[in-house]
Amino acid sequence: MPNDLEIVLDGSSGEGGGQILRTALSLATITGKSFRVHRIRANRIKPGLRPQHREAARAAARLCDAEVEGCEVGSSRLVFRPRTRAAPGTHSFDIGTAGSAPLLFQTLCFPLALAGGRSELTLRGGTHQQYSPTFHYLALVWAPAMARLGFGFALEMQEAGFYPEGGGVITTTIDPAHAMPPLDLRHRGTLGEVQAVAMVGGLSSEISDRMAARASRALRDIGVLADTTRVPVPARISAGAHLLVVASFERARAGCGAVGDRTAAPERVADEAVKEMQAFLAGGAAVDRHLADQLLLPAALGAAGLLQPPPGVVPSTRYTVAAVTKHLTTNAEVIRRFLDVEISIIGREGEEGQVRVQPPGASGEVVRLPPT
Repeated sequence: MPNDLEIVLDGSSGEGGGQILRTALSLATITGKSFRVHRIRANRIKPGLRPQHREAARAAARLCDAEVEGCEVGSSRLVFRPRTRAAPGTHSFDIGTAGSAPLLFQTLCFPLALAGGRSELTLRGGTHQQYSPTFHYLALVWAPAMARLGFGFALEMQEAGFYPEGGGVITTTIDPAHAMPPLDLRHRGTLGEVQAVAMVGGLSSEISDRMAARASRALRDIGVLADTTRVPVPARISAGAHLLVVASFERARAGCGAVGDRTAAPERVADEAVKEMQAFLAGGAAVDRHLADQLLLPAALGAAGLLQPPPGVVPSTRYTVAAVTKHLTTNAEVIRRFLDVEISIIGREGEEGQVRVQPPGASGEVVRLPPT
């Protein structure tokens, strides 16, 4: 039975995916608060914990010496009770499948960034797969956004891991977090450079040539001139292709991508990525739909005072999103259970919206207090 001090979460609520567990693991490791989650991924084709979720729980437990119950593949419930706070160090974790190494990194990076020293992580698993951020999205879009919130992450990929074989290896360096000025991304500004990065691992370079050519032509057809780059990535165990389109604006950066396997037509992969970018460019939001929910946790850590803001500054983050998604609203609900912060999401699901993350009782605008 849960005790009165445990946070109880329904793993099937909202978006109902693994992000509920990953966000809870990060925040429990940071705050020391215990939680239990039931009905984990209850509505998925394969409900319960998958290997990548189990490894996230095991890894987080190792950082804070947590007592864990229900940490088996297929389990529909999990109890997590931290005993200590995370300390800086060098760690290595292996998912054992093509499960997402970038998602595992996002689970562990914030507790380590708040641990008071530099840490190094080596992660093995999938690096490029559908329905999760790819390594290159992390490196080119996510990491620069995190830096603006005070989190410094350096990422390198030694081996790419595509579905279903996996076998990818990434190494990361995590610097201690530091407070930054309030972040206001309500307006993205003028479009500058657009890059289309075509990469293949374990496949012919002709595949990347065809992806790059198709993406360049498709972007030109919608009035966008893009620099195209072909990147061979090391992949001994798996094979696949990835196209990422990155748009840099005056104040923001967005990324839209697609992943293909051995059988996918390069043109289809390129069309999928360009179509998503076309929809983003047609709107006015500063943040793409993927980054929208990934900004919430680091913004909330700042609003909760865990980064010790400069004197006279109230930490507040505001940004416009290409689409209000269940990922976004579900992540907000989990964060509210652990941190005393205000998260406001304005807009209908599936449409453009605005997000505000701030300390309790702060005004709606970015506030700078007079020095004491």
